[in-house]
Formats: sequence, C-alpha cells, structure tokens
Amino acid sequence: MRTKANTSENQSKNFTRETKAAAFIRDTLPKVQRCKICGGYLHSHSISIDHKTRKADGGLGTLDNAQLTHPYYNTAVKN
Repeated sequence: MRTKANTSENQSKNFTRETKAAAFIRDTLPKVQRCKICGGYLHSHSISIDHKTRKADGGLGTLDNAQLTHPYYNTAVKN
C-alpha cells in the first residue's frame, strides 16, 4: 500500500506531517504491548499482571504463569 507520504510527488527535503505520522505508526505500533486476553493495546498506566492459569485452578505466581492484561480482567469475576 502506498501512501501520499511515499509517492514521488513529495520531493521536499522536509518531512510532511503525513510522513512523520506514518513513521511514528510504523515504528511504534509493533512494539506496543497488547492484552494477552483481548488483544487490545495496553496503556503504560493501565496494565495489570494476571494469572494465565487461575489461582483457583492451581495457578502459581510464577513468571511462566504471568501475562499482561487490561486491569478489567484482573478485577472482573472470571468464569
């Protein structure tokens, strides 16, 4: 997919607003953490560590059993 920022029409030595936005999205979104339950993006101030295997089901507090999630999943009643 070609965007306006990538066409030969833009031959200026300065970055356009579109090129700056495209570079930001290209370089940051793949690195943004996602909730392991719903797949949504996690904000750095809204992250919870949840058990993959629930404590009620024998899940331990180990690194292998930890996952980053939205706080909702760590406070809501789980089925």
